[in-house]
Amino acid sequence: MAFAPGDIVQLKSGSPALTVISETGETVEVVWYSDEVGEFRTNSLPAITLEALEVVDFEEDEDEEEEDDEA
Repeated sequence: MAFAPGDIVQLKSGSPALTVISETGETVEVVWYSDEVGEFRTNSLPAITLEALEVVDFEEDEDEEEEDDEA
């Protein structure tokens, strides 16, 4: 599976959301914020270990809540 910079992914076995920085062949470089150490971390991972995440836009969530409140 090909990933592009800016894609949001996670490990197939579970992990925090990771942002793709770059992809070179079968390796994907990712970045994420680690609450444990209070800083951004990066790592290169095999592409086969990652899956794309669907990120819901916060504005859509707010619109849905407003509609629910009006009902």
